[in-house]
Amino acid sequence: MTLRRAHVNGIQLAYEIRGSGPPLVLVMGYRLNSRAWPSEFITALARRFTLVLFDNRGTGMSDKPTSGYALANIAKDVCGLLDFLNVPRAHVLGYSMGGAVAQELACRYPERVHKLVLCATLCGGPRTVYAGPAVISVMRSLVGLSAHEAAERIATVTYAPAYLAQNRERVDEQMLREIAEPTPLHAADLQFQAFVDFDSSRALPDLRAPTLVLTGDQDRLIPPGNAKILAKLIPDSRLVILPGLAHRALWEATEECASLIVDFLVEAKKPQADEGKRQEARANAG
Repeated sequence: MTLRRAHVNGIQLAYEIRGSGPPLVLVMGYRLNSRAWPSEFITALARRFTLVLFDNRGTGMSDKPTSGYALANIAKDVCGLLDFLNVPRAHVLGYSMGGAVAQELACRYPERVHKLVLCATLCGGPRTVYAGPAVISVMRSLVGLSAHEAAERIATVTYAPAYLAQNRERVDEQMLREIAEPTPLHAADLQFQAFVDFDSSRALPDLRAPTLVLTGDQDRLIPPGNAKILAKLIPDSRLVILPGLAHRALWEATEECASLIVDFLVEAKKPQADEGKRQEARANAG
């Protein structure tokens, strides 16, 4: 895979274009780069959309500065990439931390986002349903571990136990792809802190992009209660909670997730939620 590079927002951002059709930007999550997307997922989406895949700052082949990791600034990176590619408006899909970046993008630059897909993510702030201490410890206690050891440790809380037990070889192959270009510790720490500081809860009731909120009911890292909160705050949204799947739902049930996402993105746009629904969402936001 050969990535091109674009100078945006003061850094070099590595990106790739795949497929054909309406543009769809994919925003990856914490520590991961664009090679982490399931290959079958990318193939399925590329049949219907022109995919814009890129490495978040700090990951993959993109620059790895020591500042600028606020998620609002990463959303600005995405806008800069769209400007570089002469794409005025696109669908946006964000996974985990990438879902938070996608929210910042849709709230701050609504004219750039057509439809929004939020996978295994949260709104941040006081409404967040946090993972348990044991899960947080797994994600944060990585100092001194090799990239492979860290990935193995993280896999125990991001995959459903049954999937992990039955698909060890597949998980290992995925892991090797993800650590081929490991994220340096400083970038991972800055991403983590930016994710902790993120809070879109007050802005979401004014979000106007039709939104699909997708998660697994066994997600231990970002518990599914967060998806319910997102769906409640976003007026024109649809919530899908998939049984038996964890934080890596896109990897565990790639075909099902791709089908749900494609169907949502290609269906005719329904009328926007009326002002009464928006007022209700604002009230929910407190």
